[in-house]
Amino acid sequence: MKINYKNNRIKKILESDRLLKKSFPKEYEAIKSRLAELIAVSNLSQISHRPPPRRHKLKGNLDGCWAVDVSNKKRLIFRSPIEGLTPLEITEIIIIGIEDYH
Repeated sequence: MKINYKNNRIKKILESDRLLKKSFPKEYEAIKSRLAELIAVSNLSQISHRPPPRRHKLKGNLDGCWAVDVSNKKRLIFRSPIEGLTPLEITEIIIIGIEDYH
């Protein structure tokens, strides 16, 4: 899958091991794993909706976005550049960030 980023700050953090470890020391390994999974698949339907990645669609303020788990509370949040697509149709994503939205 093609990965894009909401802004250069997020791109810089997620593409640098040093900055990723510094920014998310507890979640570092899980974030690396989720990113590798997202890069390896050809579409979003190939990411399991069961844990550990637990792909899920978001609602409310993050309506139209998707997330995968990186810890008990933190999620890797992303969206498709084209709204309204099914997971099978999503072959490109824009990573919005990593946060606890609960």
